[in-house]
Amino acid sequence: MRAVGSFSRVLAGFDGSADAAEAVRVAARIADGAGEAAQLAVLCVLPRALPPERNRAGGDGAALRAQAEAILSELADGTRPASLAQTSVEVVYSGGDSPGNIVASYAEEHGFDLLALGRHGSGGRRKSMLGRVADRAARACPVPVLLLSAPASALPGRHAVTLPRRTARAAVS
Repeated sequence: MRAVGSFSRVLAGFDGSADAAEAVRVAARIADGAGEAAQLAVLCVLPRALPPERNRAGGDGAALRAQAEAILSELADGTRPASLAQTSVEVVYSGGDSPGNIVASYAEEHGFDLLALGRHGSGGRRKSMLGRVADRAARACPVPVLLLSAPASALPGRHAVTLPRRTARAAVS
């Protein structure tokens, strides 16, 4: 098993969700632990290719790229130490394949040490512990995968829930 500081090439998947934003922030801190060799890449996978006219007009890909770059800029302005100099944001289109498979393949093909993803994406389905993309990527990715959730206080409509503690009852014989 690797020590946290040995993850120098970190890939974060980003889909615009709060959980994915948290994954980018944590991925930056992890990569920064590697010092001068640190590299952070953010990959935005869209489910299908947009028509060329929408891409030129700043379609979905441009909006996601701008959001990811804003997070990296925020980190560079104060939170992220200066040693994490190599950052990049790339938008790819899945062309029918699962975004989870795309991000897992990308991590392997480009030699990343760690893949960081939000547990739930922008799809909004919260019935399971993991979203579809996170589940697929965790199963398919040959490099370690870190799944993250945004703090409950950072999400509108999401509340921290305290469950009642079960009391143990002693059996009386």
